[in-house]
Amino acid sequence: MADGGEDCSDWLRSWNQFEQQCVEEVEGEGNMEERLAGEREDVAQKLWLSFQNSATAVAQLYKDRGQGSHVWQVFQNAAQAVTLLYKDSIDANKRSDDFGIQCGYQRRTRDVVAWAKKRRRHIRREELLAFLCGKTVPSRTGSRSPPRSTRDSPRLGSQEYAPSHQSEIDLQPFKDAIALQGLNGAMASFGLRTPTSPSHNMHSTPSRRRNLGELHAFISEEFANHMDSNSPNGRKRSSGNDILGDSPVHKRSRHL
Repeated sequence: MADGGEDCSDWLRSWNQFEQQCVEEVEGEGNMEERLAGEREDVAQKLWLSFQNSATAVAQLYKDRGQGSHVWQVFQNAAQAVTLLYKDSIDANKRSDDFGIQCGYQRRTRDVVAWAKKRRRHIRREELLAFLCGKTVPSRTGSRSPPRSTRDSPRLGSQEYAPSHQSEIDLQPFKDAIALQGLNGAMASFGLRTPTSPSHNMHSTPSRRRNLGELHAFISEEFANHMDSNSPNGRKRSSGNDILGDSPVHKRSRHL
């Protein structure tokens, strides 16, 4: 099938006004892939903050378990934090699905438009089907090997999570969350705001920051007494730098 020797610009000028308007509309849309990437980062930050609050509330519940009627309020705070974490996770999952679907539709539409802009007056049916399926049209001569797919394997994210076969769940992120919760309060006292800190964290009182520090020290000691010493792998306690290194808060703040 020959291209007819037409210049691409001449070919596009031969389109009617409606066709050109449709192409301009498609090409003028915002890039959904960029929005999807930004949404993923925002979701990770929001879920990390919810996890921080949940971890702190659960740790406080354990610490204050023997203080009579006061423990109900502590339990209520923990229950609310865990419930909010669940709701945030459901909302994040739905938003990610919606953005992913929109991104897929936009990519498909742009691919079809780019293909239609090629200098061709006629498109064979097998070419259209091969394009929609992400395959290469088989050669009419030579081997009869099945067509090779050129479509990239779908990627749900930059990280791949393999199922864990360990009987013991690693609680290091739990300890990290409590440590960083206290760090957020300390930074707020100097007028600094971490990327995921909500506005109400900016007004944390000195007593709250002191309580968070005491809570972190208490939980670290409890982990040392009950888990680290009994771990079959002899897990090493993380230093402060290790705690800060892998958290979403620290990763994002390094790029600000």
